[in-house]
Amino acid sequence: MNSLSLLDFLKKNILLNDEESKEVAQFFKFIKVRRNQIIEREGSICGHFYFINKGCLRLYDIDKKGNEITAYFAFENSFITSITSLITQKPSRDILISHEPSELMVIDKASFFNLTEKYAPFRLFYNKTIEFAFIHAQMRIYSFLGMDGVDKLRWLLEHEPMLLTRISSKAVASYLGMTNSTLSKLKAKL
Repeated sequence: MNSLSLLDFLKKNILLNDEESKEVAQFFKFIKVRRNQIIEREGSICGHFYFINKGCLRLYDIDKKGNEITAYFAFENSFITSITSLITQKPSRDILISHEPSELMVIDKASFFNLTEKYAPFRLFYNKTIEFAFIHAQMRIYSFLGMDGVDKLRWLLEHEPMLLTRISSKAVASYLGMTNSTLSKLKAKL
């Protein structure tokens, strides 16, 4: 997948004009992170949104048994944050980590929300992002209720096939709520 620059993304997806896009982009800072670098820690209060120029980030938490439970993967040309902590300003249960070496554009919470107030298209983009996150989470929950492992893998093949080619089996298994060995056996069946 070709990576758009943040400026191009703002013009194309948020429908800001050139001047507005440049003004919005100036609030973002470029950072590079190595593979498996923790970006947001469990127990900290999230204060940033991340746009992915290149790479992949993974949002997960750890259950009481010590198992990683992956909530979401984000790839190039998308935003990610620990949204519950960001909105509530309470310590996060989530860990945001780079699954691959990544190049990110980062904006702090205050600047982000100031931009949603200043630019109606940016506010609309934020609203659509929140709607997508809610729908995605609900689809996963409802789709996975009562599904056996093979059906979960079929769902993944239909809705998020890139995960199987780009993400480690261990991380995909945690996303599907199964062990890595179970996932391997199911892949062999299909």
